[in-house]
Amino acid sequence: MRARRDPTTISEPSVSFTREEEAAQKLKTWILSLPEDSETRKQLEEIHGHYDELLQTARLVTRMGDRLQAKLKAVNQELAQKNEEIAQYNRQLQEKNRELQETLEALQASQRRKKAVTVLALSAVAVFMLTELLEYYIEQTASEATSQWANFISFGLKAIVAVAFKPLEELVESLLARTVKK
Repeated sequence: MRARRDPTTISEPSVSFTREEEAAQKLKTWILSLPEDSETRKQLEEIHGHYDELLQTARLVTRMGDRLQAKLKAVNQELAQKNEEIAQYNRQLQEKNRELQETLEALQASQRRKKAVTVLALSAVAVFMLTELLEYYIEQTASEATSQWANFISFGLKAIVAVAFKPLEELVESLLARTVKK
């Protein structure tokens, strides 16, 4: 963590009162050149006193303004740093959210694939049993010429099931994905 600078101490005031101080000094010199009992001198001394008070007040207000400005600058810097930290946390959250979404989609795809394989495996078993029954029926009821073809027909049906297994799996999986989206 970086060290904080004390914003209440200002090395130089932001406004110089050199001209005003020189004017006050000239007025004082001029007042001293006047006779002590003159009415003009008394009035000028009163004006000089008010001017000195005004100058002191202006210096005080300027110093206070400088301190407040320094505090404001320090607070703004700290706020900018906090905003950057928040932005960084937001970026991290967005990244984690994206990773979580990808993981969720992969899990859903895996579940759909598993269901599709289960459905197709059961279908393949059913088709295999159907072809066996069909082959048995053909052998029992058909003539000798057609019973020779029964093995080829049975083998052909089993080959069709084996070749169609992967496209059917993808079809069932896409149907499952559509039902999940709805």
